Amino acid sequence: MKILIIRVGRVGDMLMITPAVRALIDAYPEAEFHMLTNTDGRRVFSGFSAQLTDYLLHDRKSLFALLELKKLLRQVQLTGYDSIYCFELNPSFRPFFQAAKDGGHSVDMSHPELHFSRRCLDLVQSVIGPLSHDYWLNLPVSDGARVRAEAILAEAGIDNSTFVIGLHPTYSGLKKMAWRRKMDKGRRWPTESFAALAKQFSSYAEQHGINMRIIMDLMPEEVAVGAEIVELSGGKVTMLTPPLDFQRYKATLARMNIFVTTDTGPMHIAGAVGANLVALFGGTDPNDSGAFVPGERWQIVQSVTDRISDITAQQVFESSKRFLPGQ
Repeated sequence: MKILIIRVGRVGDMLMITPAVRALIDAYPEAEFHMLTNTDGRRVFSGFSAQLTDYLLHDRKSLFALLELKKLLRQVQLTGYDSIYCFELNPSFRPFFQAAKDGGHSVDMSHPELHFSRRCLDLVQSVIGPLSHDYWLNLPVSDGARVRAEAILAEAGIDNSTFVIGLHPTYSGLKKMAWRRKMDKGRRWPTESFAALAKQFSSYAEQHGINMRIIMDLMPEEVAVGAEIVELSGGKVTMLTPPLDFQRYKATLARMNIFVTTDTGPMHIAGAVGANLVALFGGTDPNDSGAFVPGERWQIVQSVTDRISDITAQQVFESSKRFLPGQ
């Protein structure tokens, strides 16, 4: 049995279908799965399951995107999939799921009030019947990746006894030119606020005798923002800039006891590998784009306005206390 899954998007978009994909793999343990996606999707799902064996790549930003899509449609038709699950909202993918032997299945777009992950799970459930248990964001972390992460942390003086708090101060739109950064007010928490929060965590650790480290694991283009936080915090934050390695990055997030972030891809990654989340939201809705994880594993800090800068460091610290030792 061959099943095709369709979803093209950034890292966060791809992670939101992991509950549904895991449910499908559990339901069809003998099936071979392929995925029509982009390079971000392949990166996210690399190592996800031995049953996921092939990727049909589509670059929606290519000048020849429509032509490439037609070629992919022909390839799908020739392969003859038994079933196709389309989690893609773009209507240009409709001909694909209709190419399946069973007519294909597409996500219900008539309930925008539901979290996207829930809508994907509802689609799977409508086909295979009631699910045996709850499914949440999920990504495997390999032993090799954990070893690489532990080595990088050890270089910074962090061992298995250290309580690790991670900060993520950027989002994907930050790389764009200033006049194109429309999401700044909803997703960019000020560096001053991150620094003030780090000082509060550090003070708490000193008062309670906790071996704590506050770190940022950043890409090269994020270093300037990270350096500002390190300086403003008086060195309370350690910035790591190891070689880019998505598998290792997952392992580093899995090691964190708390991960403080705005609404961005790393929030979903951290949720998928089991970290406790404190997630800040400005103009976005956590019921729509938040981490799809059990409620006991994440704390939402929502601005009363659409400006994330209105959230104070004190608010975030108080929200984080449920995950701190000594509470």
